Amino acid sequence: MKDSASIAIMIYGESNSGRNALTEEKYKDLAAAFSENGFSVSSVLYNDEKAGELADSLQEFDAVLVWVNPIEQGRDRKQLDQLLTAIAAKGCYVSTHPEVILKMGTKDVLFKTKDMGWGGDTKLYNSFEDFLNRFPAGLQASGIRVLKQYRGNGGNGVYKIIVGPAANEVTVVHAIAGNEKKTMSLNEFFTAFKIFFSDNGKLIDQEWNRNIINGMVRCYLSGNKVAGFGYQEINALYEINNIPVPPGKRYYFAQNCGLFSDLKDIMETKWVPELQERLAISNEMMPVIWDADFFINSINVGSVTEKYTLCEINVSCVSPFPPSAIPFIVDAIRDRVDK
Repeated sequence: MKDSASIAIMIYGESNSGRNALTEEKYKDLAAAFSENGFSVSSVLYNDEKAGELADSLQEFDAVLVWVNPIEQGRDRKQLDQLLTAIAAKGCYVSTHPEVILKMGTKDVLFKTKDMGWGGDTKLYNSFEDFLNRFPAGLQASGIRVLKQYRGNGGNGVYKIIVGPAANEVTVVHAIAGNEKKTMSLNEFFTAFKIFFSDNGKLIDQEWNRNIINGMVRCYLSGNKVAGFGYQEINALYEINNIPVPPGKRYYFAQNCGLFSDLKDIMETKWVPELQERLAISNEMMPVIWDADFFINSINVGSVTEKYTLCEINVSCVSPFPPSAIPFIVDAIRDRVDK
């Protein structure tokens, strides 16, 4: 590695927020690891008002690692993505690069990979008219569907749609709103959801996975290598006897944990290489930290493709992450800045 390669850890914050990635719980151990491995590491606050001044100052860094959500304080990432694309074009390594986010970090990746071993019954609506024409029949056939907006985070824009209770009615549960249920007519429902198609938006429609009672495993990766796992017994949209239950704590495990060895093996040997090939993402452009959430369909099957179904992929702002991921991130950045 070249002498004192410089790393910026970018997090969202208003200018007077006092946030600092070097001391904040989510990032301080990563920052310390970079320092211990000979990097010069700095914390950078981003908000749209700072985009202009950051366009120049970020050029001082060899790499910029970005932790900013797709929807942050009611704003999208358009200005930030333009900034990151510009500095990357001038030689600064950016993770995750906006082009890669559009390939694998938006919810339509569930549709793009639905016929992979991790896939399921997934539909994509590119227009409101398409949604209006096709969604009702799919809902009637399944009874429950999950709709996801094109870009979102933390359950924002993730809805459980339940048929009934009366004719031409649906019950809507928003994952970010404490699983609060709201019953409305079909006309009211379509009027409310039309907004998701503005500004070239899309909706992704997934089958409701009734095996959510088995919990969800989050597979953390750095590039194409598994870097750890998280298990959460109770996740968003979970109910017991039709009563919403708040999400539970996520427990972290290292990459070689035997509980998830089957998932590690298939991710590294089959699913991730296939994902890269389909989406045309080179090893060098893969995010240095990303994750894939999986439903556990059954705990007693021999086939890993039957055992797990992909729920979603996150690449824009993956934090917190297991301690085991830190050496992987440091090594990945060392490889990138040495090239």
